[in-house]
Amino acid sequence: MPRLIHYFIKPTHIDFIGARKYAFFVSVFLCVLSIYSIFTQGMNFGIDFKGGVLMEVQSEQKIDMKDLRDRLSELGVDLQPVGETGTEVLITALGRGNNEQEQMKIANVIRQELGEEFTFRRIEMVGPRVGAELIRNCILAVILAAVMITVYVWTRFEWEFALGTMLSLIHDILIAVGLFSVFQLNFDMTIIAGLMTLAGFSVNDTIVSYDRMRENLHKYRKMPIDEMINKTTNEMLPRTLLTGMSTIIMLTVMLFMGGSVLQGFALIMLWGIVVGTYSSIYVAMPVLMYLDIRKTMENKTKNLNPFEKPQ
Repeated sequence: MPRLIHYFIKPTHIDFIGARKYAFFVSVFLCVLSIYSIFTQGMNFGIDFKGGVLMEVQSEQKIDMKDLRDRLSELGVDLQPVGETGTEVLITALGRGNNEQEQMKIANVIRQELGEEFTFRRIEMVGPRVGAELIRNCILAVILAAVMITVYVWTRFEWEFALGTMLSLIHDILIAVGLFSVFQLNFDMTIIAGLMTLAGFSVNDTIVSYDRMRENLHKYRKMPIDEMINKTTNEMLPRTLLTGMSTIIMLTVMLFMGGSVLQGFALIMLWGIVVGTYSSIYVAMPVLMYLDIRKTMENKTKNLNPFEKPQ
């Protein structure tokens, strides 16, 4: 293990900024693909957003999924095994019933069809109006979080850093949502929680890199900006790799052993860590070069009194 850590913390001299044009193409492609999929295919919303009936049933014997699907085929419900014993099934009737009475009828029909051989452990009913409100509130929550993070970075750093952080955050969230749209993966409240966590992880990585970038701008005043970005990124690479890999190991365990409830959260976080690390290098950093951050820092230094100027 010490040798492995030593391998990651040794100095690197990778020309990250030299590949920015290729990275720009990849980012534009993924963002366009995500937007296109969201507007054409839409999202595969779960019961939290669509409304409907959710029932978790259990049998004393191992459940024959094919037989159960045949018995409930006319009701148009989805079946998903729960746990590893094969005795539990999650039954969802998405978008069924406009009010509680109709949903109760659907639940009773399913109960009669299954008979007494199944025990009903959980029955949830969500109206479509509640689902629509959740969609609107979740969108507002994500937008508000992005705005507040941008305002914080603006007050903590210069406006160029705030713009880079905002673009990087939009990039990460858009591509993360696009993954669930392209592959039509189940999108529920757990995924929203994953998006908010992903936003915090991505911003933290970007801000730490920006803090080192600002230090280097004061320290190496005559170094070209592209070399400065490469130097900063290479200095932060060991920290990024160690933090990312430790989180990926934990999320991989959660993905395969956390059950169906946590799989969506683990998946969006795994994808988000990869995309977030990429955007910290190839979205947030190049923005500083294009906005000429060195000129802004020099002007700010000139406005300071002699006792405040960095040595």
